[in-house]
Amino acid sequence: MKTMFLFKRKANQGKKKLLKKNYQSQTSKGFQSNAENMEQSATESSFQRTVDDELYGQIIPEESPQFVESKLNELQIELDKIQNAEKADWTMAMANCPQLCDDKFKLMFLRCEGFNIDLAAKRIVKYWATRVKIFGESKAFLPLVLGEDGPFKDDNESLKIGFIRFTNKKDSAGRSIMFGDPSRLPIDHSSYENESICRSLWYCMHVALEDETTQRKGAVFLLFPKHVKFAQFNRKLAKMNAESIKGCIPIRLSALHVCHPPLVFDLIFPIIKVLMGAHLKKKIRVNSGNEGKVLDELENKYGIPREKVPTEMGGGLVLEHEEIS
Repeated sequence: MKTMFLFKRKANQGKKKLLKKNYQSQTSKGFQSNAENMEQSATESSFQRTVDDELYGQIIPEESPQFVESKLNELQIELDKIQNAEKADWTMAMANCPQLCDDKFKLMFLRCEGFNIDLAAKRIVKYWATRVKIFGESKAFLPLVLGEDGPFKDDNESLKIGFIRFTNKKDSAGRSIMFGDPSRLPIDHSSYENESICRSLWYCMHVALEDETTQRKGAVFLLFPKHVKFAQFNRKLAKMNAESIKGCIPIRLSALHVCHPPLVFDLIFPIIKVLMGAHLKKKIRVNSGNEGKVLDELENKYGIPREKVPTEMGGGLVLEHEEIS
């Protein structure tokens, strides 16, 4: 099976099943985003049915139009409460690119946080602060697309490296599959700019987020560090990438599958876990063993068939980059 990862995307181009009697009240705090709060008792009014993804412990609220409208209103109230000094970049975004700050944008953050109003508001504020930091004010308020309308004109080489790629495939439950190969990063850290590599991460994440199912159900990451060398590990870049994912970009990280970790990874992994933080650290799944064993485990336990696993890992999916113009 062959898929093409297209970089020539235009600004206006869009792209278990166990129902549980786990109801929660539609309070201003909404649904709790972490698995530890899944057992929160329900109140007797304003019930909202949820679907519990028992494989990864995620709560996926059912979204009626009334429910979504109510939560968007509550989110706006929560954003208004935040001190102006704390939300300066969010305020600039609303002034410079209001089309990127609409209800569709806000809904991504509510979905990411399981409709927890407080966490969604904080994530929006952090998102714009980080976006301005990574892209700079001259580019931060442009749509995250390629071509003349986007902010990636200086990032062609970083995008070509492809250390993280969107596969355009989904697992059996509808989660998007992302693929990361840190061995593609140059050993010479001075040959690339950390912010530029990080911007390529932002691009891939936002390609995935164009899909509403991904917004609701999240994404699984296949990390393939088998051929990585210790000299390729860039702590500053790892920190920058972790901060972009942790409480920032509104993508639900269902799981990070570390496949075929090498011995050197024992030195790197503890640092990565610290950078990821306690909550994201719980998302890590280590898949080791021979190629066939890992492929079988991904398919039979996690619903990722081998035809959707990149060829680098022995699967049947060919990932290609087109030339970027």
